[in-house]
Amino acid sequence: MICWNEAQTIDLALKSISNFVDEVIIIDTGSFDGTQKIARETIDNLNLSGQIKEVTITKLFDARLKAFQLCDGDWMLMQDSNLVLSNALKQEILGHIKRSNARGCIKSLNLMGDYEHLFGNRPFMAPHDILIKLEKATWDESVDRPHFIGTTKTLFNWAVNLSRVRPAWRYWLRGEQFDRRAYNDVARRHSEGHKNEFNTQYSWQRLDKYTSPLEYIEATKGMTLNDVKQVAPAWFLKQLRLEARHLIPTYRQGLPEVIQDELKNPRYKLVYENNKITGRWPEL
Repeated sequence: MICWNEAQTIDLALKSISNFVDEVIIIDTGSFDGTQKIARETIDNLNLSGQIKEVTITKLFDARLKAFQLCDGDWMLMQDSNLVLSNALKQEILGHIKRSNARGCIKSLNLMGDYEHLFGNRPFMAPHDILIKLEKATWDESVDRPHFIGTTKTLFNWAVNLSRVRPAWRYWLRGEQFDRRAYNDVARRHSEGHKNEFNTQYSWQRLDKYTSPLEYIEATKGMTLNDVKQVAPAWFLKQLRLEARHLIPTYRQGLPEVIQDELKNPRYKLVYENNKITGRWPEL
């Protein structure tokens, strides 16, 4: 896995694959929130075999390629540092690698808040490759993920992606527009679409001249990190009110065991007033 400022999720991601993988390779791309320390402590506590490498990158591809080069085995699990697997998915993966050489593709559920909620309009992320037979991997440097040859099989069981658990942090630092609906509306009203000034903040990771998200924020529209932080909570609360939905029973029953344990004392909790979402701790 590669990571950048994943202190709130990387321990859950690692716990979900303990007693499942032979080795963990973590590429950290400049975290400053304690991610490396938490990852090392979690690896040690779980008695995992693993290594953590810190690299300076301008493209996500470079970090992913470094991770691939360090892997030594027949199969690789390309796990995002906020992706949590269930026992059912892990068993399906084991069955898949016994029967097939095809890549394994999964969809993942986006959770938010106290894990009692999800984004109602977009509950599942689009399916993405997660399981790769290393001898089948080839590289295409024009994209941020290595390009793979061969066939792909979509697995039945899904994982949980915790990226929505920390959106304010993510959007503040990347300088991305938080309200996706407003973003899309503006894009439709401009003939140049995603080239207009409002949307350029989605492009930072594709521009080599910016070596970090913070540099990109400083270089666009005269916006400083403090400027972004001052307006981010308003975006955040608006998004919560628009899209927070209760987790339906089907999805709740399929939550990974790590998340079920987290439900007993969740690190993130939505704040209600008069049955309306008014905030979330600990981010706000």
